[in-house]
Amino acid sequence: MFHNHFFLKRLAPELEESLKGLLLLACFSQNKDELILIFGNQEKEFVLRANLDPNVSLLSFPHEFARAGKNSVDLFQDLLEKEVIGVKIFQFERSFQIVFNDEALIFKMHARRGNILHEKNGEVVNLFRKSLASDFELIPSDLNKELDISKQNFETCNQSPTHLIPALGKEVKIYLENSLFYELPADKKWDHFNSLLEKLDSNPIFLHEGPSISLLEESDNKLNSAIEASNWLYNKTVRSFYFEKEKAEGINKLKQKIKKSESYISKTNIKLSQVENARSPEEVANILMANLNSLQTGLSKAVLYDFYTDKPIEIKLNRELSPQKNAESLYRKAKNRHQEIDTLKENIEVKEKLIDKLSRQILHLQEINDVKELRRYLKDHGLGRKEKAKIEHLPYHEFEFEGWQIFLGKNAKANDELTLKVANKNDLWLHAKDVAGSHVIIRQKPGQNFPIKVIEAAAALAAANSKRKTDSLCPVIYTLKKFVRKVKGAPAGQVIVEKEEIVLVEPSSL
Repeated sequence: MFHNHFFLKRLAPELEESLKGLLLLACFSQNKDELILIFGNQEKEFVLRANLDPNVSLLSFPHEFARAGKNSVDLFQDLLEKEVIGVKIFQFERSFQIVFNDEALIFKMHARRGNILHEKNGEVVNLFRKSLASDFELIPSDLNKELDISKQNFETCNQSPTHLIPALGKEVKIYLENSLFYELPADKKWDHFNSLLEKLDSNPIFLHEGPSISLLEESDNKLNSAIEASNWLYNKTVRSFYFEKEKAEGINKLKQKIKKSESYISKTNIKLSQVENARSPEEVANILMANLNSLQTGLSKAVLYDFYTDKPIEIKLNRELSPQKNAESLYRKAKNRHQEIDTLKENIEVKEKLIDKLSRQILHLQEINDVKELRRYLKDHGLGRKEKAKIEHLPYHEFEFEGWQIFLGKNAKANDELTLKVANKNDLWLHAKDVAGSHVIIRQKPGQNFPIKVIEAAAALAAANSKRKTDSLCPVIYTLKKFVRKVKGAPAGQVIVEKEEIVLVEPSSL
């Protein structure tokens, strides 16, 4: 009922009594879709808060309002220090206006298309919600609907109240249906319609949990003041709508984290099964070592007797290495394989513990019923709403590790700028091997070698910002920047590396 013409018809004279003779002292916004107007003189102050969120379009009138020190913008400044001469309702419309001589602020309470318009000399000159640009074309005088509410015209409209007065609204339509208006004899409908109009004009304002207010649906909780009813509805709605909305957002964030963790566990279990069931490199190395005397350098493969399975086995070899060096390489792979299995199992256990923790947080959130407690919990657990990050013009994110500067490219285009323009020739360049990912630079310190711990930390960062970020272990190439070059016409981020070394790391952020 709040957006109904008949409620605004009650609100307008109350506002006029409170505002007439006051000056508009401040008009500003510090939240999207919310406008604060402060009126006053030497004797009193009156605050009007218009929340035109498309989902919750409300007015309220707090006794006082403290303006935030930042993130606040002044609006409708041409009206400051001007005196209110009246508050007028538009006939049979969901709108009213606060009048300042030849200017006015029009409050168009059209739910999702609600807006506040600055009208001057009969034209709209400014808007609060500028996204509703069509409101500039609105002619304020057209908002008044001159309707003939006579019995004759009622008959002309086929005895349809909603046809006669389109602004009756949804609640009135429901009331007409529930009161069996459409089943009444024709000679009774006019009297019933007039009784309805009388109730809309004289009934108390009934308050309902939900929350909602009504001029027709009775309840034990009721008020006569439209301003008090507006404040009641605002406070109840803020609690029920925004409180539940914030709680739901926090719970959804936790559920998303659980979903990601479950997906990680599923993928990691598949990976673990593949690694555990694959042929052990150590067994293949043992077979090579048992046949060193019959092998020579330069072979790309060898067919040997597999004493584990009592069958022949074909073993691929690096022709540039001796048979013994090939075996040593396989022993290193076996060691890495054991480390990878241990790492995969540890990661699964960590994620399982995280899921248990997140599930307990969801249960705790569901039990919170206090706004301050909710917001404190969301903030403490990193689940609150984050302010939009300031736009940075650098092509990289900067980190520091044990006194060394590390740069991470933001995207493909930024990778080129980081590598080709920011990096010096003796800086260390890193990138996840054979997959798309961010370029990483470790800034050189003259006269010092790059410590292995710093290289591994930067490599882990490169791995975490690549297509291999979910792998348990990721190979990362590194080299001095002077060995990295760009071929003309190559896509953004694509380079050629002329000389490289490889480090195997677990993807992680700094």
